[in-house]
Amino acid sequence: MNKKLNIALTVVSVLFIGVSGTLLFKYIRNKRKSNFKDVDGKTTKDNFWQKLLYGVISVEYGFNTPCNHIEGRGCRGKRYTDVIDLDSGTIGIAHFAAGGLGKVYKEMDTEKYFGRSERDMVNNYTDRKSGASKNQWWLDGFRKWVNDRSNDKVQDRIFREARQKSINYAKEEGGWNTDRQFAIAAGIGNSYGDSGFRDKARRYDWDAEKILNAYVYKFGNEFSNHKNKRKKQIDKWFPKSKETKINL
Repeated sequence: MNKKLNIALTVVSVLFIGVSGTLLFKYIRNKRKSNFKDVDGKTTKDNFWQKLLYGVISVEYGFNTPCNHIEGRGCRGKRYTDVIDLDSGTIGIAHFAAGGLGKVYKEMDTEKYFGRSERDMVNNYTDRKSGASKNQWWLDGFRKWVNDRSNDKVQDRIFREARQKSINYAKEEGGWNTDRQFAIAAGIGNSYGDSGFRDKARRYDWDAEKILNAYVYKFGNEFSNHKNKRKKQIDKWFPKSKETKINL
């Protein structure tokens, strides 16, 4: 009787260990898939935008370094909390500036943060020559807004909506369908705008790799250290060897 009981207990233990191991493996695998900060993690349609923002646009949240200088001197990458006196005001994880600020104002309670209407802010403080960031009320208002971490998701959404058109052009005109190609589209679109990306992509017959290499030289003969760094981040976070098809 004891022998049969021991055998039964052994079988149950083996099954339990097997099931537990399988569940643990699935948990770790799914956890890794959803972790957009894992450079080796799989890219999915659900984590693409966060992975792009973290790994490429912000340069890994500025390599976890602060940016406390109002003019951005010595600052690496971008952070959600950046408020910089550049181009009459640059803020946030994607360094929204000029027209990009207009999209941010529309998502804010401008009366609360600036004491001005949304219409006033959009009409008068969305130009690179507006001088917005020379005003203390503007700096103080945005510092309060970016340091409310619930607005991180608002910044994520503004960036995604702003760059979706570049993705759409890449899909519809270029037939692009991979995470790396979409990272190239959004990365270049973030520099040149959606129409600028499309125009340059057409010049290179929608060859993603040729477009990326030309981007480093500003689509001419002028080498750009900044754009080369972005290419390196794309190569790191969306490597050609692990290119994955996704549907955005």
